[in-house]
Amino acid sequence: MRRAVIAIVAFAILAAAPAAADGLNAERVRALVERGEILALEEILKRNEASLGGRIIEIEIEQKRGAYVYEIKVLRPDGRYHELKIDARTGALMREE
Repeated sequence: MRRAVIAIVAFAILAAAPAAADGLNAERVRALVERGEILALEEILKRNEASLGGRIIEIEIEQKRGAYVYEIKVLRPDGRYHELKIDARTGALMREE
């Protein structure tokens, strides 16, 4: 149930505003998912659940060097800020900060 709520909230955040200055809005992201060019946010969250370790506070998707990258910002229980960069095509964790 908690995962479903996180996925719904995260999708709402993603759909509410353009994700990046390069014009990646919710409609364009949806089209990329439908064409199979990137994974849906729900799948990204499911594949990286163990790495999240806190409350999601922001999600963005950007195009960097021709690749789409989900940036997920998390507030951990100890109050520290954590950011994950995830390959939107494969769901692979690229970097943690």
